[in-house]
This record gives sequence, structure tokens and C-alpha cells, in this order.
Amino acid sequence: MIDVQRLLVLREVAHAGSFAGAAAELRRTPSAVSQQIAALERGAGVPLVERSTRGVVLTDAGRLLLAAADAVHAELQTAARQLRDLQASGPQTLTVATFASAGEPLLAPALTEVTTTSNTIDVTVIEAEPDDALASLRSGGADLALVYHFHTRQPPGHWLAIAGPGAYIPLVDDHIRLLVPASHPLASRDAAAPPELAGDRWIQGWGDTGAVLDALAATSGFRPRIACRSSDYRFMSALVSAGVGVALIPRLGLPDNPQVRDLAITPQPIRYVGIYRPSRRWQHPAADRLLAALRHQAATMNGTA
Repeated sequence: MIDVQRLLVLREVAHAGSFAGAAAELRRTPSAVSQQIAALERGAGVPLVERSTRGVVLTDAGRLLLAAADAVHAELQTAARQLRDLQASGPQTLTVATFASAGEPLLAPALTEVTTTSNTIDVTVIEAEPDDALASLRSGGADLALVYHFHTRQPPGHWLAIAGPGAYIPLVDDHIRLLVPASHPLASRDAAAPPELAGDRWIQGWGDTGAVLDALAATSGFRPRIACRSSDYRFMSALVSAGVGVALIPRLGLPDNPQVRDLAITPQPIRYVGIYRPSRRWQHPAADRLLAALRHQAATMNGTA
């Protein structure tokens, strides 16, 4: 039989990359951690780590057991929260990870729908980009994660490795919009093509959203002149209204700013927004209610409610 406590030690060794780092996290000695890994290897019958002067690296067998250790840790975290709820006879806890631009238009209305119908839920919200949000699911630090991706409706293949087993539920097709000052020559148009903006300066986002501009510019044969890079869509809109440049902003992130105009950009990039729910042995009624509320809010935004 594989010892669960030794599995969790392996998990810490993998995350720290060394016995010393794991020992510091677990408040044990490096020798004790090494002995636990050696005992786990004897039980497994195969080497789990490769030792060197620079630390340790997991073998294929070690990575297989790491996936099991992550699942065990997440289940234990969930069970511990539910036990605390039962012992306290108090509110049920619900932790949601979300990226910022989905917070106001999508998550907040859904949470309002949930909390106004029940005063027995304590909600915690973690602001995180998709990979970090998914990692919080795997560790048991979150119950649901609002995430986004580009290119295809199918979520990226590497998400399963980050989040562990679970289900992805699509919610919103978030069209990328072109933001220009109200005085811009294209402001009265409904749509524009990237080559028409080759001479403009740009306020560019970061990460995958910022990469949309690079891709559109590359296929249109120009190199964008960047005036600013920011992850704050409200700030980007303010810079656009000040005449500093134009910007590409997801529809969910568009602020209410009468001094700018938003147009469709052709070809139309889409940011696909959805919810990732991990597979858990324990049922979570509050997560079920929030998921239903998110679907309702998404249907309202999509005009299908």
C-alpha cells in the first residue's frame, strides 16, 4: 500500500525541487524528508526521484504519483473545509478564482443571485489568470475557476495537467473590440480592419490578450507602434480617450467611457470564457448554485435567456 503522508511529502519535494526546500515547508529535517521518499520508493518498487547536487527531479513514476498526490491533497482540503462547516454549524464556504475582467459583468451578478437567496454561504474570491486559477483547483484552494482562452472553442490541452480531472463549461464568446477616441476618423464606423490602423499608436494589453494585436498586425503586414502596455482595461480606455493611441479590449472589459468608441475588428478575434470545475468526491451545493447562476448570467449576456 502507498502511504498517503509519504505521497504528500513527495508533492512538497516536487514543488520545492529539493529535499531542503520541502523540509522547510514541512518543518522537518532534510534527512527525514529523504527517508520518507526512500520508504515511498521501496513501497512503489521503482525510483521516484533523481538526486543531484542541484536538487531533485521526478522520474516518470514520480510524476505519475505526483498526480495522485495532488488529487489526494485536493480531496483532503475539500473534506477539511466541509468538516469545519459541519463543526461550526455555520455558513458553507465557497472559493472562486476569476480573472479581473470577468468579475464585474459576469461573476458579481451571479454571486448576487446566490447570496441573496441564501445567507449560509461564505464566499472567497481569488483574482488569478487562468493557469494560476487552474492550479488553485488542483491544490484544493478553489472550488471553481473562471478562465479564458483564445483560438478555438475547445480549451487548451495543457489545462488538464494544470487543474487535474474536471469539466470545462463554456459561458461567453467575448469578442475583442477596437477602442478609438471619439474624435478618431474611424469613430463613426461599425467596424474596421487592422491595415486601416497601421499608422496609429497602440495601447497594448499583456499576455494572450496583448498577443491578439501582434497576430493581427503580423497578418496585416505592419508592426504596431506601442505607446503603453497595461493589464488594466479602464486605464487603457482612459489613455485612448486622451488621444494617446487605440486599443483592443475584450467586450467584458469595456468600461463606460463616453469619450471613446468601440468598433468590431475584422477578422474578429474571440476570447472564450468558461468555468472549470474539478472532479471531487464531495458534492458542493454552493458550487452547484453558483454554476447555475453563472450560466443564467451568461445566457443573459449572450441574449439567449
